[in-house]
Amino acid sequence: ITPIPRASFGNPRSPPVAPHCNDLLMEPASPKASESNRAILKFREQLARQTAGDLPADKEPITISIDTPPVEAFTYLSRQGIRACPVLNNDNSIAGTLDLRDSCGLICHLYSESLGADQAKPALERQGSMNILKPSDADISEVAKRRPFVTFPASATLVEVATALATGSHIVGIMGGAEAHRGLSRVVTQGILLGFIAPEFESVHMPVKACMSQPVVSMLVTEPALKGFELMASRAVSCIAVVDEDQDGRVVFNMSATDARTFFGSAERDPITDLGMEVGDFIVEKQLQASSNKTRAPITVCTENDDLHAVVTKLVKTRYHRIWVVRDTKPVGLLSLTDVFKNLMIPDDALEGGTGDCSIL
Repeated sequence: ITPIPRASFGNPRSPPVAPHCNDLLMEPASPKASESNRAILKFREQLARQTAGDLPADKEPITISIDTPPVEAFTYLSRQGIRACPVLNNDNSIAGTLDLRDSCGLICHLYSESLGADQAKPALERQGSMNILKPSDADISEVAKRRPFVTFPASATLVEVATALATGSHIVGIMGGAEAHRGLSRVVTQGILLGFIAPEFESVHMPVKACMSQPVVSMLVTEPALKGFELMASRAVSCIAVVDEDQDGRVVFNMSATDARTFFGSAERDPITDLGMEVGDFIVEKQLQASSNKTRAPITVCTENDDLHAVVTKLVKTRYHRIWVVRDTKPVGLLSLTDVFKNLMIPDDALEGGTGDCSIL
C-alpha cells in the first residue's frame, strides 16, 4: 500500500496511523450559511485547537494475543469490562482490533453446536460476521485483521481522532507510551472522547433528526434471545430495538454488544437455556448476573425534534452508546455515538453511498 502523509501502513511491524485530517475543516461559512452550519464549523475549529495528548489516560492499555481462541478472547473482554481492544502479533506488533460486535455470529454457532445430534439445527444466515468466527477456530487472527487499529501521535488534533471514531473504529490508540504496550499511551473509546468534548456541544443547536440513522432493526420482546444475536450478525448492526406489541410497539429494551459481553461473562453460561429465553428475560437476567452491585438506568429515548446538545448530555450522563428516537412511542430511528461523530466531523459528500441502516458495523 502506498504510504500517505503521516501514515505508516507499509511497515507490518507498525500499527496504522491515521492520515492528517485538517482538510476536513470546512472553509469559513458564507453569509448565507445556516446557523447550524456555522455552529458545526465552530465546533470543529474548537476541536482542532485540542490534541490527542489532552485526552485522559487513567489506565494502562489492555491488549490481547492473536493466538487466543475466540471464546476465551471474548470472555477476556467481558471480564475486563471493555467492548474492544488491540490484538498483538507474536512479535508484539499490532495486528488489528478485537471487537465484541464480532461475537454475535460466534454466539449463534455456540447455540447450534450445543444442540444434540437428533435436534434440528437452526438455519443461521451466512452473512455479516456469521462466517468469520466459529468455536473451533484456533485463534482470532482473521477477525482482528478485519478491523485495523488506528493510532495517532499525541500531537494529532481531536478533529483527526473524532473522524477516525466516526468511520468504523470504536477505539483508537494514542502513541507515546511504554514499549511494553507497543508504544501506546492510551486507548480512546467513542465514549471517552464524547465525555471530553461534551462542553463543546453547547454551541451546536440542531434537531436529533439531522443526525439519526434509519431504518430501525427491531424484534418482539417475546422472541428468543438467539434471534437478536442472529439479527445483529446477519444484518451487521450493533443493536436491536426490543419492542412490546402490548404497549403499542414501545421500545422496552435495547439489545446490543453489551449483551454479548454479559453472555460471555456469565459463570453460568448455557447456550441452549440462555439463548432460548425470551429476549427481555435474557437481558434482565444476564445484566443482574454481571452487575449485581450496580443499578442500570432504564431504557432511554428521545424524539426527532429534541435538541442534539440535550441528547448528547443524556448520553454522557448515562454512559450509553446510543438512544432510540421515537414517534408516538414507536422507534423511528437511532442516534448512536457513531452517528454524532459522523454527522459533525465528515463532510456530506464523503458520506454518499451509505446504507443508512442503524449503527452499521
